[in-house]
Amino acid sequence: MSPDDLLDPTVNLIPKHLSLYYWDVALEGLKLSKTFFTSLMLGILVSLIQLASSSLVGYGLARFRFKLRGLLYVMVIIIMLVPNQTYKVAQYLSFRYPFGLNISTIDTLFPMFMMAFGGLGFKQGLYIYLFMAFFKGLPQNLEDAALIDGAGSFRTFWSVILPNSRSVIITVLLFSFSWQWTDTSYSSLYFTNLKVMPAMIGEIYVRVGLTHDPIGSAIAQNAACMLLILPLLLLFMFGQRYLTQSIARTGMAN
Repeated sequence: MSPDDLLDPTVNLIPKHLSLYYWDVALEGLKLSKTFFTSLMLGILVSLIQLASSSLVGYGLARFRFKLRGLLYVMVIIIMLVPNQTYKVAQYLSFRYPFGLNISTIDTLFPMFMMAFGGLGFKQGLYIYLFMAFFKGLPQNLEDAALIDGAGSFRTFWSVILPNSRSVIITVLLFSFSWQWTDTSYSSLYFTNLKVMPAMIGEIYVRVGLTHDPIGSAIAQNAACMLLILPLLLLFMFGQRYLTQSIARTGMAN
């Protein structure tokens, strides 16, 4: 509805005049030409890195017996339970001038990639746990047959385990992309000049001149949120079947 209908007490749900005013405000505030491809690239790359590192760690914890395995499992649980707000300042200081170099990585994608590679990305403890639970439910005969054929651990993982893990792979990709796509915690911490879509929503009222209109700014922010979650709705429409299968199988494994 238009701003006039919004302030009209006789208008309830059905506006007198259809208007796309607040959708236009949301599009203007999100600055899609500058933020969409950055957000998309960040979401895809971080999701793929998290998928690779989480699957390797989950496979190692599920199938191999070694010293300190129990400690590593506890660390995975801690990553799941401890909120990132408790250590985000320490991470920021570490990534500000990493490895003792006088080169700041703030306003680059480097911190996101390094956290995903090291298994410390956003919600990554959950992804490791999902892989570990899923791999425990796979028959040991698959790996025994690969071992008899002369395949090593990495060859078995790549050629035997991963092709039989399509449902959990798609589930982790959906979760990882969704949380990265809507993340404001890390993006607001590491990005100042580099902007992504979720970080733009909170400041829409400033950029489009709605500072003195709290109701209109709230509606514009809601419209921006709808635009933000639209790609996620499309993803889950196509991946819902695999998501259900994966959750069911990990639940059976436990």
